[in-house]
Amino acid sequence: MDVHQFYEADQRRRDSEEHVYGDGWTDDADQHATYRLSWVVDTGELYLVREPHPGGLLARYLDELHLDQADTDELRVEVLLTEPSEAAVQALLEGWEQVADDDDSLVWLRERVGRAAAAG
Repeated sequence: MDVHQFYEADQRRRDSEEHVYGDGWTDDADQHATYRLSWVVDTGELYLVREPHPGGLLARYLDELHLDQADTDELRVEVLLTEPSEAAVQALLEGWEQVADDDDSLVWLRERVGRAAAAG
């Protein structure tokens, strides 16, 4: 679903505070996009937004200059898990600041989310 559909599907998402855990997550299999990771306080949803970047390697710099921005219908949402506890989300993501901007950083994130889902 796109980001507009995501927020339209549940009013709590629109009204809730969100915590952002980086906007430069990457996937080596998807070279022309970066991902933003956020947690919605009222729903407990930890989700990714895929933002396509026609600029490829220059995408992060174009973002900083607000050039070549994707339309909202191009922003795809993936809910990774639902965790109502902020403390649990913070524990799950401990160390994210050191890896979020690394190449293929979504591997680290998906491994953590997978372990949490299996335990949960």
